[in-house]
Amino acid sequence: MVLRIRLSRFGTKRNPIYNIVLAQAKSARDKKPMEVLGTYNPIPQTPLASPDTPEFLPSGERFVPKKFKDITLDIARTKYWLGVGAQPTERVAKLLTMVS
Repeated sequence: MVLRIRLSRFGTKRNPIYNIVLAQAKSARDKKPMEVLGTYNPIPQTPLASPDTPEFLPSGERFVPKKFKDITLDIARTKYWLGVGAQPTERVAKLLTMVS
């Protein structure tokens, strides 16, 4: 029984959100997983402006906050499953390097 850490899609049409899940390698993508380890939102989000955020930079240019992709992950459980022998897919391996 090969275990994989992979992405399972949910969300609405044209607005995907993915669960980072632990599942058997041969099971369907959206089948009920053994465990949900986190979530990943691939659509860049603009951070909310705080009252401290300057509207203009000292050079006179307008300040534009950098967009980010939201990743939440239970690191302890992910390390456990990797230690037991679960294999991450290529995309999840890239996400794990971004989190670490």
